[in-house]
Amino acid sequence: MKTIQKILTITLTLTLSTSFAQTDCKKCDIEKVKTIHDNIDNLTFKMVKDFLCTFDNLCETNIEFSQWSNEMLYKLLDKEPELIIKVLDQSQLDNIEILLDEIENPIHEFDYQKICEKVSEVKIESDFKQKVLKSIKLVADNEGIKIKK
Repeated sequence: MKTIQKILTITLTLTLSTSFAQTDCKKCDIEKVKTIHDNIDNLTFKMVKDFLCTFDNLCETNIEFSQWSNEMLYKLLDKEPELIIKVLDQSQLDNIEILLDEIENPIHEFDYQKICEKVSEVKIESDFKQKVLKSIKLVADNEGIKIKK
């Protein structure tokens, strides 16, 4: 009987810790944007995941966060496309549509052709990769830029 009790306790602990870990994300957190900015040449999976989870519709009124996070999102797509696709693919983020909307509404102009090529070269084949590519191509089309394959 004690063995079953121990197993149930361990299972419950793991389940709760996983649940809390997934919801431990402060939306519109400018510190997560700063972390990406400060570590752009040495990013980890966790840094990118923590950054991506902060995006939310609530952030629209936070101009500093909105502009800087959008810029950093594009810098990530340019510098670390594989890492960003890997995080999207493995993290079960609940704000994927918001992230895609961010990509479709850049604050500045970026080299969409170059970014599209880099994302295309990512060896991970996933729905997220295709959605990101589609969003970048949509922006380029809206800007009158034809993405070459």
